[in-house]
Amino acid sequence: MKLRALVLVGASLLIASPAKAGFGLPDILISSDSHGGNSHVREVVHDCRRALHNYLESQYLIIDALDLKEELAARKATLKFAEKGSAGESDDDLIAESNACSDVIQPRIESNKRLDAEHKQLAGAAALRYVRAVIETKKMVGALTSVKTSSLGFSDVGPVLFLVRNVPPLVSNAVSTTGKLLHYLSANNVDVTEANKAAGDLGV
Repeated sequence: MKLRALVLVGASLLIASPAKAGFGLPDILISSDSHGGNSHVREVVHDCRRALHNYLESQYLIIDALDLKEELAARKATLKFAEKGSAGESDDDLIAESNACSDVIQPRIESNKRLDAEHKQLAGAAALRYVRAVIETKKMVGALTSVKTSSLGFSDVGPVLFLVRNVPPLVSNAVSTTGKLLHYLSANNVDVTEANKAAGDLGV
């Protein structure tokens, strides 16, 4: 399902919004009883997309740090997420790519393969970036569930509900992976002091 621009419903007319949000994804204008309602939903969806992009980029860093260069190249070849501003990116593509990256990361963690010195250095910084991205994305779960779907146009409720349905399980998987990742890196003598401190907010 490709994400469409939501439209402002006024009187009996439908006016398509030409605005574009950051990260190459369409902005939304949603019918509501107040301007504040419009602004709130726009902000939540925009912030959620930003968090998902940051999370995906942190996954790419982790894959690189785990010495999985071929897997990283394959993932980046699937979708050109490195090219910010591509209008072809959609929320379902983004979430599918994040899930695919998780499928690359988890087996390597479970393999307990030793990291060389070069990748240990990369892994420390990547782990902190990853934890921060997971925290940012986790914060969006509450914000998404607070969106009142009654404020949406009937034909446009789907894209927002897609995020409401798919972000929570993505976050649950990310939090679980965080604990396993930090344990694996610690066992490889990677300095994850800062990442562990940050992960305290995740309960891992």
